[in-house]
Amino acid sequence: MPRWFAHFLLIVGWLLTPIWAWAASHVGLWIGALVALRLDNPIAMLAIAGSGAFLLGFAVLWTWIRFMRHLPHLLSHHMAPRESVPEASATTAVASVAPMVSRTSKEHTAIAAAD
Repeated sequence: MPRWFAHFLLIVGWLLTPIWAWAASHVGLWIGALVALRLDNPIAMLAIAGSGAFLLGFAVLWTWIRFMRHLPHLLSHHMAPRESVPEASATTAVASVAPMVSRTSKEHTAIAAAD
């Protein structure tokens, strides 16, 4: 995958964040309203519909932001090497950095386990 396309996907992903939050809250409001139709008290109906909007909107937003924070790492595995770096030296550089990568991966695993 070309680097410009990976950067484009990253930018579009972050620009989609408010759209995802709005759409999820809209669906949550709709589901909450369907559940609230069984009640007689209008205040309780509004509270249930609003809670559904808040809960689903927050859950989708939280999930999307976690995904977007990991996206650069995911895209880096599919990016082509830079044009200024010859392929032979790029593979040598990756081999020399491999011990640091595994150490960093362990740190990432420990941080992810703490979440």
